[in-house]
Amino acid sequence: MEPADFVPDWADRPRKGKYFPGVPSFPLPDGGCADDATLGRGLFGEPGTGAFTLPLLGAMLRDSYGLTGRRLAVQANTDLGSLPFHTHANWSRGTASGGGLYPVGVHWVSGASGPLTPGVYYYDTPHHRLNRLLSGDVTGEVRAALGDLADADTDQFLVLGVTFWQNAFKYNSFSYHAVTMDIGALLETWRMWARAHNLRLGTALWFDEPRIGRLLGLDPAEDGVFAVVPLRWAAPAPETTAPETPGAAVRRVPDERSRRTLTFPTLG
Repeated sequence: MEPADFVPDWADRPRKGKYFPGVPSFPLPDGGCADDATLGRGLFGEPGTGAFTLPLLGAMLRDSYGLTGRRLAVQANTDLGSLPFHTHANWSRGTASGGGLYPVGVHWVSGASGPLTPGVYYYDTPHHRLNRLLSGDVTGEVRAALGDLADADTDQFLVLGVTFWQNAFKYNSFSYHAVTMDIGALLETWRMWARAHNLRLGTALWFDEPRIGRLLGLDPAEDGVFAVVPLRWAAPAPETTAPETPGAAVRRVPDERSRRTLTFPTLG
């Protein structure tokens, strides 16, 4: 657990997601919800045989990690400094948080069969849009990092990562435990959503993490790559697969809100 005397600096807390000022962005379509996409089918249905489209990907991201609800607690407790303000309301998402403040960042590495320019995109949860961080087909790097995984025979991948400070500012050395629970909660939400929509998701938890981290431009001391989710895409696959590109990397650097960041040598 975190040290007993640790007090978070709430006034200097980080953003709840990465912010890349000035990058090209693309609003995601609202794919709606299929009439037969029931909870029972998501929990107990067989893995589907369908394929993803951009509307389906947008719907899955929105229903799982997009901001779908807002709560404002109005109460008369005397220990409150002031009554709650509308701007300070709590936003909620479709995926349950494991206590980790929804810290998972979602990158989409898209190849030639995708609907947008091939490249690396970051899911901007507050605006439900994709921010393009790199142009060019670098899916060969992801496939190489996955090794002989059967599901890697595609050119569309979701990559799940965590910026540790986004969670550690509150939980200190307990943060690693909390963020790994959030990874599991999001992955199972996606599996349920996929089954309910006649889709199937495979997940890689064992891969060349440093290689994908370099591709995404991540500092391993600050960001971890925890899972890769290959997507079966509806468009025909290209005749030739993209080659490995070991020199390719995201150069965009997110803007850090916190004026001071701390390091925590002990992880619980």
